[in-house]
Amino acid sequence: MGARLGPYNLALVACYAAPTWGAEAIKALTSPYGGLIDPVHAATAVRLRAILNLPPERLRDVANWLAAFKLVVVAALFAYVIEFGRAVLSDRAPDRATTDTVLGLAVVAVAIWIMQAIVFDPTAVTQAHVAQLLMVAGALIVSTIERHIEDMAAAAQLAGANAAPGLSRQAPARDPTAARGRTSS
Repeated sequence: MGARLGPYNLALVACYAAPTWGAEAIKALTSPYGGLIDPVHAATAVRLRAILNLPPERLRDVANWLAAFKLVVVAALFAYVIEFGRAVLSDRAPDRATTDTVLGLAVVAVAIWIMQAIVFDPTAVTQAHVAQLLMVAGALIVSTIERHIEDMAAAAQLAGANAAPGLSRQAPARDPTAARGRTSS
């Protein structure tokens, strides 16, 4: 079908987000305050603690859980970069399951940190956060549209393959002008 933009787009997102989110996660995990000095991380931890109905003394634990989840997302992004590199070198498409997993984890990470910060604490959101949101949303949109186009092309090809044997059994089509006795000049 030709070169697709989606895998390249996700690879660029991974190359940007993995080091950025990895540094944020390690900073939060090594901080004596569990990363609660970062306004976006703190707002996310407070909101999640309230959702889980945990006591206030568990706030630092929730902040550490969030940082650990961010590290899992970073590991998935690195895994995608490796898979993407292997796919490019072997002239094939990246594994669809890996792509889906990484894209899903990136969307969840954006939903957990950036979207809730935009909704509940817009003053804590920086231009870098908005850029991350737009990059992940762009990768999701491009991948979704490409998948839809691929699925439509596969369905059309399957329908054409199923219809082709039936056409060979039909009588050949006649020229409508010949049936009426007219000749073309």
